[in-house]
Amino acid sequence: MTCLTRPNSIRAMTFVSCRITVAFLGLLPAALLSFCLAGCSSVSGPGSASFASVLIHNHSPQEIHAAAGQAFREDGYAGVQTAPNQMVFDKEASRLATISRDGLIAAQNGARTIERVRTELVDLGGGSYRLQCQAFMVSGAGDSFFENEVRKTNLRSGPYQSLLNKVAKKLASTKPPAS
Repeated sequence: MTCLTRPNSIRAMTFVSCRITVAFLGLLPAALLSFCLAGCSSVSGPGSASFASVLIHNHSPQEIHAAAGQAFREDGYAGVQTAPNQMVFDKEASRLATISRDGLIAAQNGARTIERVRTELVDLGGGSYRLQCQAFMVSGAGDSFFENEVRKTNLRSGPYQSLLNKVAKKLASTKPPAS
């Protein structure tokens, strides 16, 4: 009630709240932009490499595939080469992931969800390659009719980027073949 009797204090409170609102609205676009870019390791790379990728120089595709296979196997994945430049790795997802994707009843009846990683080796020329991958959660794994592959968002790329970094590090520690 004292605010009603003091018009100057009302003006002062309105002025302060307006300043706070303007400051907040001024920072909002910057906050939104930083949030949108938080999962991106590079905005300038090609879209196909936006999930997780590494550049590898002076190693053959066979060496890169062997190192990738070893790194993924060490992390619990089983994999196969599906094309000369592609590999697919699967690993059973957690029980919680299976319950959240397939449901409690299905999980108790043996349904399983797997993590699937598809890698691709892109020849950049001059002895350079980009090893890139995309990860998926696969519900109903093993059932060709009900299998449902759902792509993971770029915000979930951290563990896969770490795996690709291990591949690059492993190759960097080995001597490249003599040309």
